[in-house]
Amino acid sequence: MSLNFTYRLKKSSRARSIRLSIDARGEVLVSAPTLYPNFLIEKFLEQQQAWILAKRAEVAKLQANIKQDEVFIFGEKYQIIVKLDQNQAPGITLGDQQIIINQLKPGAYHSKLEKFLKNTATKYLTQKTAILAKKMGIDYQRISIRQQKSRWGSCSSRGNINFNWRLIHYSPATINYVIIHELAHRQEANHSKKFWQLVAQYDPDYKIHKNALKKRLYN
Repeated sequence: MSLNFTYRLKKSSRARSIRLSIDARGEVLVSAPTLYPNFLIEKFLEQQQAWILAKRAEVAKLQANIKQDEVFIFGEKYQIIVKLDQNQAPGITLGDQQIIINQLKPGAYHSKLEKFLKNTATKYLTQKTAILAKKMGIDYQRISIRQQKSRWGSCSSRGNINFNWRLIHYSPATINYVIIHELAHRQEANHSKKFWQLVAQYDPDYKIHKNALKKRLYN
């Protein structure tokens, strides 16, 4: 039986057995021990040919649907790459202007991506709020990260601060403006002249960052 696909073979002294995977482009990747005979590799691929062709078809269909997908993270545009690699644990990693999502089977990735973005936003907002609050000499009670339709942040009279996790799409400087804005409300409840003076003290370019939030960077 001849193979109806090409493949890329990598032999390594560290490999103990044959490993097979399909990358995001549908390329067949094979790794094997250095001394493993090529004819046995070909035989293995012949046995796996039905599975390989089915997986390549799934990848092609999946890539056709997400070809143009991209996402902004901290103000930078990342291309979304979905992999179906059985030899790697499922998860999400950031590469060079790419966000790589590895799944064990084809399917919607949006919920996984949203969870990753929320977790990233929570970590940044929590840590940066603590840093800026200390710098400003302002205290607060609790931070909550939510999805809000019309607000980037809010501060209650009790000192509880809420942030919209969608801030993750904007630059760190823009996110920091929102944090400073909400912390400033701990001293000035309304948007008075004193309030904006306090904001400007810690973010002289706050007007630029405020306007940046008017541009929608997400769907």
